[in-house]
Amino acid sequence: MRRFFTFSPARLASLVSVLFVLLCSPAMAYQADLDEARQALERGEHQAAYDQLQAGELEHGGEPEFDYWLGVAALRAGSPSHALIALDRVILRQPGHGGARMERVAALLQLDQRAAAEREIERLQALSPPPEAQAAIGRFQAAITQRRHAEHSPQHQGRFGMDIGYDSNPQRFPSEVAIDPLQPSLRSAIEALTEMGLVPDGDVARLDEQVFSPDSSTYQRLQGSYQGTFPVDEQSRWLINAVGQTQRYTLDAVHDYDLTLAQAQLGYQRDLAQQQVFTLRGSALRGWSGRSQDRLLTRWGTRAALSQPIGLDSELTWQLGAQHNHYSEARNDHDTGLLGIQLTRRHSAWRTRLVAQIEREWATDDREGGDLTQLRLGGGLDYPIGDRQLLRADLSHRMRSYQDDGFAPYNDFSSVKRRDRIWQARLTWLYQLSSDWLVEASADVERRRSSVDFFDTRRRQTQVGIRYLF
Repeated sequence: MRRFFTFSPARLASLVSVLFVLLCSPAMAYQADLDEARQALERGEHQAAYDQLQAGELEHGGEPEFDYWLGVAALRAGSPSHALIALDRVILRQPGHGGARMERVAALLQLDQRAAAEREIERLQALSPPPEAQAAIGRFQAAITQRRHAEHSPQHQGRFGMDIGYDSNPQRFPSEVAIDPLQPSLRSAIEALTEMGLVPDGDVARLDEQVFSPDSSTYQRLQGSYQGTFPVDEQSRWLINAVGQTQRYTLDAVHDYDLTLAQAQLGYQRDLAQQQVFTLRGSALRGWSGRSQDRLLTRWGTRAALSQPIGLDSELTWQLGAQHNHYSEARNDHDTGLLGIQLTRRHSAWRTRLVAQIEREWATDDREGGDLTQLRLGGGLDYPIGDRQLLRADLSHRMRSYQDDGFAPYNDFSSVKRRDRIWQARLTWLYQLSSDWLVEASADVERRRSSVDFFDTRRRQTQVGIRYLF
C-alpha cells in the first residue's frame, strides 16, 4: 500500500512549535500591552496608560487582571466612574481581591460617596489586610474624618472682582432685571412724543432708529460676594449669600443705564435619604439705575430645590420658586412663579448641563400686554484644560408670550399679542493664577426677535476681569 503521508519526529516537532507560537502570540501581545501600561503608570503617564487599556476593554474586559489595571489607570487619569465599573468586574469574579477593593475606596472618595467608601473599608478590614494595606486604610479613614469635620464646621468664602468690558447695546438690563430693553422713563417718553405728533414720518418704529438707537460703550464693573455655610447637625446647615455689584458706562449718553444691584439670601439645606439634598432659600434684591442711581427694583423671592443622583455620573435638580417684583414704575410690577429642572452629568473629560424652566408672570392691571409666560431651554459645557484653566460654554433659548393685546404705540398703533424669542450664547475662559487669584474673560451674543419689530435687539458683550478669593 502506498503511503500518502509520512511523519518524522523532526517534522512533528516543527508542527507543534508553529501551533504553539500561533496560540501564544495573542496572549503574548496582550501581556506586552499590559506590561507597557503598567510601566506608563510607574512613569506617571496616567492618561497614556488609560488610553492604551481602554482601547482593549472590548476584547479583554472581564479578565480580572486587565480590569484591575484598567481601573487603576482610569482612577489616576481622573475618570473615577469608569474605574468603578472596571473594579466592580474584578470584585464580581474575585470577591477577595484586596487591591481592587482598595482602589474602589479611592474612586468612591473622588466621587464624594463617603458612605459607600466606609462600607467598602469594612469589607476590606474583614479580609485581614497586611500592615501596608492597613496604613492605606488609615489614610482613607483620616480623609473621610477630615471631610466630615470640614462639613460640620462653619465655612466662609469671599470674592472681590474688577472687570472692564464692551457693550454694543447698553439699552438692555441683565437677567436680574426682567423688563423690556428700554427703561420705563424712555417708554413714557415714546408715548409722550406720539401724543404730541412728533413721530418721524408717521412711523413710530423710526423712533428706535432716530431717538433710541443703541450707543455702544465700554464699561467698568466692581463686584463683591460672600458665601457662608453654618452646620446645624450632620444632615443640615444654614446657607448665607450676599452679592453686590455696580456697573458704570464710559459714554456719557448711556449713563441712564448705569446699574447697581445688591442681593442677600438666607437658605436651609438638609440631606435626605438616598443621597437626596433639599434646599430652601429666601432672597431680597434691590436695584438702582441712572445717573443719580434712583431706585429701579425691589424683589422678594423664595425658591426650593431637590437634588438627587442618577447613577454615578449625573445629578437631577428640581426647582420651584416665587417672586414679587416692585419697580419704580408701578405698571411694571408683577409676581412670578417658576418650575425648573436641571440635569448635570460628569463625563471623562468634561461636564455638561441641561436646563428647562417655565415661568409665569402675573402683572398689574395696567402693564402693557398683561400676564406673561416664558419658557427657557438651555445647555452648557465645562471643559477643563489642565489643572488651572476651564472653558465654559452656555447656550439658551427663551420664548416669551404676553397674554393680552397691547403695544399699539410701537406697532403702527395696532394692538397685538407680543411674542419674543431670545437666543443667547456665552463663552467663558477661567484661569487660576494661584489659590487667591482668578482671571476671567468672556464673550456674549444675544439676539431678540419680537412680533413687535420695535423690540428687536442685538447685543454683543466682551469683558475681562480679575477676582481675588479669600
